[in-house]
Amino acid sequence: MTTGHDERNLGRLGLISAQKTVPATLRTWSRDITLPDGRPASILCSVSEGQTVPHGLDNDVMVGLISLCFEAGLPSDGKFSTSAYRLLKACGFPTTVQYYRILEEALKRLTDAKYTIKEGWFRQGEQMWSTQMFSQIMYLAYNARSALGGGSVITVRLADPITENLRAGYIKPLDVGFYTSLSQPLVRALYRQLDARRFDEHRSDGLAPGFQVGLRDWAASLGILSQRSDKVREALSGAHQELVERDYLQDAKWSGRGMSATLEYVFADLPQTQRPELVEMMLARGVKRGMALRLTTLFPDRIPEAARRFDRYLQTAKTPIGNRGGLMVAMVTRPEDYAGLDDAGLSPAPSSTERPARPPRTRAQREQDEAQLEARNEAEVAVLSGQALLDWVLRQLSLTGVLKHLNALDRSRLGELVLHGQIDGRQLVRRALQSLSQGPAAQDEVRAELRQLLDGTWSPAVGS
Repeated sequence: MTTGHDERNLGRLGLISAQKTVPATLRTWSRDITLPDGRPASILCSVSEGQTVPHGLDNDVMVGLISLCFEAGLPSDGKFSTSAYRLLKACGFPTTVQYYRILEEALKRLTDAKYTIKEGWFRQGEQMWSTQMFSQIMYLAYNARSALGGGSVITVRLADPITENLRAGYIKPLDVGFYTSLSQPLVRALYRQLDARRFDEHRSDGLAPGFQVGLRDWAASLGILSQRSDKVREALSGAHQELVERDYLQDAKWSGRGMSATLEYVFADLPQTQRPELVEMMLARGVKRGMALRLTTLFPDRIPEAARRFDRYLQTAKTPIGNRGGLMVAMVTRPEDYAGLDDAGLSPAPSSTERPARPPRTRAQREQDEAQLEARNEAEVAVLSGQALLDWVLRQLSLTGVLKHLNALDRSRLGELVLHGQIDGRQLVRRALQSLSQGPAAQDEVRAELRQLLDGTWSPAVGS
């Protein structure tokens, strides 16, 4: 997984300490913050007795969960299932026994930690700053006889404020490939917060050249506990050097002494795109240059189709579009939300950045295209096995609504059966997909068959 998204509040607020380790007795912290518009806000984090506040690699786990939530289709309740193996890969972790243990502890911390954010959480739907109280993971379920393993099925529900903003589009692209390639939790957390500040929708080009921040506030935002300026400087200097060497930062300049010092960050230029025509396509539809450059790097294959959908929507919209650039960005980052526009039957209007629209395809041509696409998809699925097959089955059953009817024990049992080849996962998915077009009775039948399958009294590979 090389491309992804970040919820903008999470990227900016630093709810998880960047330190690799924290004292075992650290169960609460609080800090005052300043919002982008200059108003004050505050954050309080607390955990249960015997637990510690989220820190270190927990940042990577949240990045992985957000990526997988998008992969699951952004369910309205924020609840989705995945295998422990798939989550490790999404986090950029090795698939070793040690990291399965690390993952399990991180999930527990993220579920236990309670946050109170006073007037510091932006709600995209209401376009207002608000007070929110939540755990980043509101629900966690998994089944493991002793500890998490590759076949363990994990079900999580992200906090409602997070899910609402993800679905409302309060997100920014995140180069997950670059993020996971960075060497240490502190470097990754620093990059995440820097990137949240780099893309500034209030600037004409949407891109901040840099910013200044006080060392005391910056250390608190990153969750660095030391109050010794030399220790903080030492930790940050190593992270700065890595980000400069990786051409993300041009410079990080210090001024002043002690914890009252100031840091000035200067961002390096974004890499020159190899597809300038895609940037122009985005600019012509209201996207600011900074965002256009990032999206062209992350999602080049999506942009032409998003532009066609955007133009179709302009032709059919009955009310003026208030934020044309925001709509275009959403169509690139969340194409599944706008797939229905393909049925509009309209040809996009040619523009200076596009070739003239092709003549409408005949019904026979469309059917041939669909058959070729289906054959290609079936060929890709046919070669899946082991973990890859299980991950595909879980995604498909989640998207078809079947998985939500299973509890944690059932999901774990299903994972074991698919992994060990005791059921035909492909056939199960085919039955689930067919039932969507056959109505509620067929869907109930699939769920009943699945219940019998899990109880060991039926196999979808027989007589179906």
